[in-house]
Amino acid sequence: MKNILNAFLLIGLLSSAAYGQGVQVEKADTNYNAKKSKTTITIENGNVSVEDEDGEDTTRITWGNKRIIIVDNDETDTIEIKKEVKQRFNHFAGIDLGVNGFLSDKQSFDLQKDAQFMDLDYSKSFTVSLNFFEEYIPIFKEKFGISTGLGFEFTKYSLSRDVSLFTNSDTTFGFTDSTKSIQKNIFKTEMINWPIMLETNLGKDAKHSFHLAAGGMLSYRLGAKTKQLYSQDGKDFKSKDRADFNTNPFMFSLVARVGYGNFTIFANYSLTPLFEDNHGPEIYPFSIGISLASF
Repeated sequence: MKNILNAFLLIGLLSSAAYGQGVQVEKADTNYNAKKSKTTITIENGNVSVEDEDGEDTTRITWGNKRIIIVDNDETDTIEIKKEVKQRFNHFAGIDLGVNGFLSDKQSFDLQKDAQFMDLDYSKSFTVSLNFFEEYIPIFKEKFGISTGLGFEFTKYSLSRDVSLFTNSDTTFGFTDSTKSIQKNIFKTEMINWPIMLETNLGKDAKHSFHLAAGGMLSYRLGAKTKQLYSQDGKDFKSKDRADFNTNPFMFSLVARVGYGNFTIFANYSLTPLFEDNHGPEIYPFSIGISLASF
Protein backbone atom coordinates (compact mmCIF):
# COMPACT_ATOMS: atom_id res chain seq x y z
CA MET A 1 0.00 0.00 0.00
CA LYS A 2 2.91 2.33 0.69
CA ASN A 3 3.98 2.33 -2.94
CA ILE A 4 0.43 3.25 -3.99
CA LEU A 5 0.45 6.18 -1.59
CA ASN A 6 3.80 7.22 -3.02
CA ALA A 7 2.31 7.02 -6.49
CA PHE A 8 -0.60 9.27 -5.51
CA LEU A 9 1.83 11.73 -3.91
CA LEU A 10 3.92 11.86 -7.07
CA ILE A 11 0.80 12.26 -9.22
CA GLY A 12 -0.23 15.19 -7.08
CA LEU A 13 3.16 16.81 -7.54
CA LEU A 14 3.24 16.09 -11.26
CA SER A 15 -0.31 17.29 -11.78
CA SER A 16 0.48 20.48 -9.88
CA ALA A 17 3.50 20.98 -12.11
CA ALA A 18 1.35 20.39 -15.14
CA TYR A 19 -1.12 23.05 -14.04
CA GLY A 20 1.79 25.39 -13.31
CA GLN A 21 2.95 24.92 -16.89
CA GLY A 22 -0.47 25.68 -18.29
CA VAL A 23 -1.48 22.06 -18.94
CA GLN A 24 -5.16 21.42 -18.32
CA VAL A 25 -6.19 18.04 -16.92
CA GLU A 26 -9.61 17.27 -18.32
CA LYS A 27 -10.22 13.68 -17.28
CA ALA A 28 -8.90 11.14 -14.80
CA ASP A 29 -9.82 7.47 -14.75
CA THR A 30 -8.87 5.35 -11.71
CA ASN A 31 -9.27 1.58 -11.40
CA TYR A 32 -8.07 -0.36 -8.37
CA ASN A 33 -8.41 -4.09 -7.63
CA ALA A 34 -7.26 -4.92 -4.10
CA LYS A 35 -7.27 -8.68 -4.65
CA LYS A 36 -4.90 -8.50 -7.61
CA SER A 37 -2.85 -5.58 -6.20
CA LYS A 38 -3.00 -3.85 -9.57
CA THR A 39 -3.59 -0.12 -9.90
CA THR A 40 -4.16 1.82 -13.13
CA ILE A 41 -4.42 5.61 -13.04
CA THR A 42 -4.72 7.69 -16.22
CA ILE A 43 -4.79 11.47 -16.59
CA GLU A 44 -5.32 11.89 -20.30
CA ASN A 45 -4.37 15.49 -21.10
CA GLY A 46 -1.99 15.74 -18.19
CA ASN A 47 -0.30 12.68 -19.70
CA VAL A 48 0.11 10.74 -16.45
CA SER A 49 -0.45 6.99 -16.13
CA VAL A 50 0.26 4.66 -13.21
CA GLU A 51 0.27 0.86 -13.10
CA ASP A 52 1.01 -1.30 -10.06
CA GLU A 53 2.39 -4.63 -11.30
CA ASP A 54 0.61 -7.85 -10.44
CA GLY A 55 2.18 -9.60 -7.48
CA GLU A 56 4.99 -7.04 -7.10
CA ASP A 57 5.33 -3.97 -4.92
CA THR A 58 6.41 -1.87 -7.90
CA THR A 59 4.67 1.15 -9.39
CA ARG A 60 5.40 2.66 -12.80
CA ILE A 61 4.41 6.21 -13.69
CA THR A 62 4.64 7.54 -17.26
CA TRP A 63 4.97 11.33 -17.65
CA GLY A 64 5.50 12.52 -21.21
CA ASN A 65 8.66 10.80 -22.41
CA LYS A 66 9.77 9.99 -18.83
CA ARG A 67 9.03 6.79 -16.91
CA ILE A 68 9.20 6.78 -13.08
CA ILE A 69 9.65 3.37 -11.42
CA ILE A 70 8.97 3.03 -7.64
CA VAL A 71 10.18 -0.16 -5.96
CA ASP A 72 8.98 -0.72 -2.38
CA ASN A 73 10.42 -3.51 -0.23
CA ASP A 74 10.91 -4.15 3.47
CA GLU A 75 14.26 -2.37 3.67
CA THR A 76 14.33 0.50 1.17
CA ASP A 77 12.25 2.47 -1.27
CA THR A 78 13.83 3.04 -4.69
CA ILE A 79 12.74 5.60 -7.26
CA GLU A 80 14.20 5.35 -10.77
CA ILE A 81 13.49 7.84 -13.58
CA LYS A 82 14.04 6.75 -17.19
CA LYS A 83 13.74 8.98 -20.26
CA GLU A 84 12.41 7.52 -23.47
CA VAL A 85 14.94 7.71 -26.30
CA LYS A 86 13.80 9.77 -29.28
CA GLN A 87 13.27 7.65 -32.36
CA ARG A 88 14.09 10.42 -34.84
CA PHE A 89 16.06 13.63 -35.03
CA ASN A 90 14.78 16.88 -36.46
CA HIS A 91 16.06 17.12 -40.01
CA PHE A 92 14.91 20.65 -40.90
CA ALA A 93 14.90 22.70 -37.72
CA GLY A 94 18.36 24.08 -37.07
CA ILE A 95 21.05 26.18 -38.76
CA ASP A 96 22.06 25.56 -42.38
CA LEU A 97 25.18 26.96 -44.02
CA GLY A 98 25.93 26.69 -47.72
CA VAL A 99 27.27 28.16 -50.93
CA ASN A 100 24.85 29.88 -53.30
CA GLY A 101 24.93 30.96 -56.91
CA PHE A 102 23.02 31.46 -60.15
CA LEU A 103 22.28 29.36 -63.20
CA SER A 104 21.58 30.89 -66.60
CA ASP A 105 18.41 30.53 -68.66
CA LYS A 106 20.18 27.51 -70.25
CA GLN A 107 20.88 25.99 -66.80
CA SER A 108 24.58 26.79 -67.07
CA PHE A 109 27.02 28.31 -64.59
CA ASP A 110 28.13 30.62 -67.40
CA LEU A 111 25.57 33.41 -67.34
CA GLN A 112 24.22 34.81 -70.58
CA LYS A 113 25.53 38.17 -71.80
CA ASP A 114 22.74 40.32 -70.35
CA ALA A 115 23.24 38.68 -66.94
CA GLN A 116 27.03 38.76 -66.68
CA PHE A 117 26.92 41.75 -64.32
CA MET A 118 25.66 39.16 -61.81
CA ASP A 119 28.75 36.92 -62.14
CA LEU A 120 29.83 35.74 -58.69
CA ASP A 121 32.89 35.05 -56.61
CA TYR A 122 31.72 31.70 -55.21
CA SER A 123 34.34 31.68 -52.47
CA LYS A 124 32.53 34.62 -50.86
CA SER A 125 28.92 33.84 -51.74
CA PHE A 126 27.05 31.93 -49.06
CA THR A 127 23.67 31.37 -47.47
CA VAL A 128 22.67 31.00 -43.81
CA SER A 129 19.25 29.63 -42.88
CA LEU A 130 17.76 29.78 -39.39
CA ASN A 131 15.06 27.11 -39.47
CA PHE A 132 13.22 27.80 -36.24
CA PHE A 133 10.23 25.46 -36.59
CA GLU A 134 9.64 21.91 -37.83
CA GLU A 135 6.61 19.62 -37.90
CA TYR A 136 6.73 15.96 -38.88
CA ILE A 137 3.44 14.32 -39.85
CA PRO A 138 3.91 10.53 -39.78
CA ILE A 139 2.33 8.34 -42.41
CA PHE A 140 4.15 5.20 -41.26
CA LYS A 141 5.59 6.17 -37.87
CA GLU A 142 9.10 7.64 -38.23
CA LYS A 143 9.80 5.59 -41.35
CA PHE A 144 7.79 7.71 -43.76
CA GLY A 145 5.91 10.96 -43.47
CA ILE A 146 5.53 14.61 -44.38
CA SER A 147 8.00 17.19 -43.08
CA THR A 148 7.33 20.93 -43.03
CA GLY A 149 8.50 23.98 -41.14
CA LEU A 150 9.47 27.64 -41.26
CA GLY A 151 12.83 29.35 -41.56
CA PHE A 152 14.62 32.59 -42.33
CA GLU A 153 17.20 32.57 -45.13
CA PHE A 154 19.93 35.17 -45.51
CA THR A 155 21.83 35.07 -48.81
CA LYS A 156 25.00 36.92 -49.75
CA TYR A 157 26.06 37.13 -53.40
CA SER A 158 29.58 38.49 -53.91
CA LEU A 159 29.66 40.10 -57.36
CA SER A 160 32.95 39.49 -59.14
CA ARG A 161 32.70 42.37 -61.63
CA ASP A 162 33.23 46.08 -60.92
CA VAL A 163 29.62 46.98 -61.55
CA SER A 164 26.98 48.85 -59.61
CA LEU A 165 23.37 47.61 -59.57
CA PHE A 166 20.75 50.11 -60.62
CA THR A 167 17.03 49.68 -60.84
CA ASN A 168 14.07 51.63 -62.11
CA SER A 169 10.44 50.83 -62.73
CA ASP A 170 11.35 48.90 -65.87
CA THR A 171 14.50 46.89 -65.26
CA THR A 172 17.53 46.10 -63.10
CA PHE A 173 20.94 46.34 -64.73
CA GLY A 174 24.65 46.68 -63.98
CA PHE A 175 26.59 49.89 -64.65
CA THR A 176 30.39 50.14 -64.87
CA ASP A 177 32.07 53.30 -63.59
CA SER A 178 35.72 53.42 -64.64
CA THR A 179 36.51 55.99 -61.94
CA LYS A 180 35.62 53.55 -59.15
CA SER A 181 37.86 50.79 -57.82
CA ILE A 182 35.55 48.38 -56.00
CA GLN A 183 36.97 46.26 -53.16
CA LYS A 184 33.70 44.71 -51.98
CA ASN A 185 30.52 44.35 -54.06
CA ILE A 186 27.68 42.54 -52.31
CA PHE A 187 24.06 41.80 -53.19
CA LYS A 188 21.93 40.39 -50.34
CA THR A 189 18.41 39.02 -49.98
CA GLU A 190 16.36 37.92 -46.98
CA MET A 191 13.61 35.33 -47.36
CA ILE A 192 11.18 33.39 -45.21
CA ASN A 193 10.86 29.76 -46.30
CA TRP A 194 8.04 27.24 -46.01
CA PRO A 195 9.04 23.74 -47.22
CA ILE A 196 6.78 20.72 -47.68
CA MET A 197 8.69 17.46 -48.16
CA LEU A 198 8.16 13.73 -48.17
CA GLU A 199 10.63 12.20 -45.73
CA THR A 200 11.84 8.67 -45.06
CA ASN A 201 13.97 7.41 -42.17
CA LEU A 202 15.62 4.00 -42.51
CA GLY A 203 17.50 2.48 -39.59
CA LYS A 204 17.21 0.84 -36.20
CA ASP A 205 17.17 4.14 -34.28
CA ALA A 206 17.65 7.89 -34.76
CA LYS A 207 21.42 7.84 -34.25
CA HIS A 208 21.88 5.11 -36.88
CA SER A 209 19.25 6.17 -39.37
CA PHE A 210 19.56 7.23 -42.99
CA HIS A 211 17.12 10.02 -43.83
CA LEU A 212 16.01 11.47 -47.14
CA ALA A 213 13.53 14.30 -47.76
CA ALA A 214 12.50 15.87 -51.04
CA GLY A 215 9.79 18.26 -52.11
CA GLY A 216 9.10 21.93 -52.71
CA MET A 217 9.59 25.19 -50.85
CA LEU A 218 7.68 28.45 -51.09
CA SER A 219 9.69 31.58 -50.23
CA TYR A 220 8.68 35.17 -49.63
CA ARG A 221 11.19 37.98 -50.08
CA LEU A 222 11.52 40.14 -46.99
CA GLY A 223 14.13 42.48 -48.44
CA ALA A 224 17.10 43.04 -50.73
CA LYS A 225 20.07 45.41 -50.66
CA THR A 226 23.51 46.14 -52.08
CA LYS A 227 26.70 47.08 -50.26
CA GLN A 228 29.89 48.46 -51.80
CA LEU A 229 33.33 49.40 -50.52
CA TYR A 230 35.25 51.33 -53.16
CA SER A 231 37.91 53.94 -53.84
CA GLN A 232 37.38 56.99 -56.03
CA ASP A 233 39.67 59.99 -56.57
CA GLY A 234 42.00 58.73 -53.88
CA LYS A 235 39.26 58.48 -51.24
CA ASP A 236 37.53 55.44 -49.72
CA PHE A 237 33.75 55.18 -49.71
CA LYS A 238 31.05 52.84 -48.43
CA SER A 239 27.57 52.78 -49.92
CA LYS A 240 24.39 50.84 -49.21
CA ASP A 241 21.17 50.71 -51.17
CA ARG A 242 18.04 48.92 -49.98
CA ALA A 243 15.39 48.29 -52.64
CA ASP A 244 13.51 45.37 -54.17
CA PHE A 245 15.65 45.53 -57.36
CA ASN A 246 12.70 44.04 -59.27
CA THR A 247 13.28 40.67 -57.60
CA ASN A 248 10.36 38.26 -57.47
CA PRO A 249 8.50 38.59 -54.16
CA PHE A 250 7.47 34.91 -54.22
CA MET A 251 9.71 32.05 -55.31
CA PHE A 252 9.22 28.30 -55.54
CA SER A 253 12.16 25.91 -55.22
CA LEU A 254 12.89 22.20 -55.40
CA VAL A 255 14.52 21.02 -52.18
CA ALA A 256 16.32 17.87 -51.07
CA ARG A 257 17.89 16.92 -47.74
CA VAL A 258 19.85 13.72 -47.16
CA GLY A 259 21.97 12.48 -44.29
CA TYR A 260 22.78 9.96 -41.60
CA GLY A 261 21.98 10.45 -37.92
CA ASN A 262 22.06 14.17 -37.18
CA PHE A 263 24.28 15.00 -40.20
CA THR A 264 22.42 16.51 -43.17
CA ILE A 265 23.34 17.82 -46.63
CA PHE A 266 20.84 20.07 -48.39
CA ALA A 267 20.33 21.39 -51.91
CA ASN A 268 17.82 24.00 -53.13
CA TYR A 269 17.11 25.05 -56.71
CA SER A 270 14.65 27.82 -57.54
CA LEU A 271 12.22 27.23 -60.39
CA THR A 272 11.40 30.95 -60.22
CA PRO A 273 13.93 33.42 -61.68
CA LEU A 274 15.50 35.94 -59.34
CA PHE A 275 14.11 38.92 -61.23
CA GLU A 276 10.56 39.46 -62.39
CA ASP A 277 9.80 38.76 -66.06
CA ASN A 278 11.16 41.46 -68.39
CA HIS A 279 12.53 43.41 -65.41
CA GLY A 280 15.97 41.82 -65.24
CA PRO A 281 18.05 38.95 -66.62
CA GLU A 282 16.68 35.42 -66.37
CA ILE A 283 18.83 33.72 -63.74
CA TYR A 284 17.90 31.05 -61.19
CA PRO A 285 19.29 30.92 -57.62
CA PHE A 286 20.58 27.68 -56.08
CA SER A 287 22.31 26.70 -52.85
CA ILE A 288 24.02 23.63 -51.44
CA GLY A 289 25.47 23.02 -48.00
CA ILE A 290 25.27 21.24 -44.66
CA SER A 291 23.22 21.49 -41.49
CA LEU A 292 25.44 22.76 -38.67
CA ALA A 293 23.03 22.37 -35.75
CA SER A 294 19.68 20.82 -34.95
CA PHE A 295 17.04 22.25 -32.60
